[in-house]
Amino acid sequence: MNRLTNVDIAVEGWPVLAVAGAVTILVSFVALPVGCFLLGVMMWLAHILRVPNRLPPPGDDVVVAPVDGRIVQIKHCPADTGVMPLSYDAVRITIRTKLSDTQLQISPITGHLIDNCLFPGLFAPWPDIDQANHDRHQDSWEDVRRLNERREITLRHAQGHEVVMVQLATKTARQLVCRLSEGKHLAVADPIGMARLAGVTDIYVPAASISDMAIGQHVVAAETILARLPSSVPAGA
Repeated sequence: MNRLTNVDIAVEGWPVLAVAGAVTILVSFVALPVGCFLLGVMMWLAHILRVPNRLPPPGDDVVVAPVDGRIVQIKHCPADTGVMPLSYDAVRITIRTKLSDTQLQISPITGHLIDNCLFPGLFAPWPDIDQANHDRHQDSWEDVRRLNERREITLRHAQGHEVVMVQLATKTARQLVCRLSEGKHLAVADPIGMARLAGVTDIYVPAASISDMAIGQHVVAAETILARLPSSVPAGA
């Protein structure tokens, strides 16, 4: 089935559609033209909240994009520094999902979920994140990371490497959803949650991973390879 013709709605998307449907019905009784417009909005919501048909690339070492969107930042993060005090040197790839993108988030690797923790916070805007030239604001994004609500999801590959996916709140993404429990095994591209709606996603991979991603590149969840994990087993694994 073509990814554009799939009409299955993600579990995390049904509450949004239910609210939109109720509002559409109520408004239609009062103002039918406005109700027709809202029906069009519902069709658009069904499109971005669907479960897309994606074909993951082969390979046990691949780290695929967990969400549709555009890469807005790639940064080296030394161990035990920054918002995420990781135990290893990492590369952080930041993806901005827009309202026109599919919203479902998937597992970037095959492995076990070892941590799923929500940190309450604000819903402050990310300065100029949707602009082509946003370099001068990237330092302020670190403050937004610290202040805004976030959910950290840690996955462990069979070889011992850990990949951390962080759902980050925005002005519109006010519900960071991942109901999976620790210990669950996930295959690459399995549904993992959703930032409702149009959130920012950080993904941390070991610094020794191989990646040829570039800022501004558009990525497709489950299909775009963000990196390949190193072949060596991490120390202590």
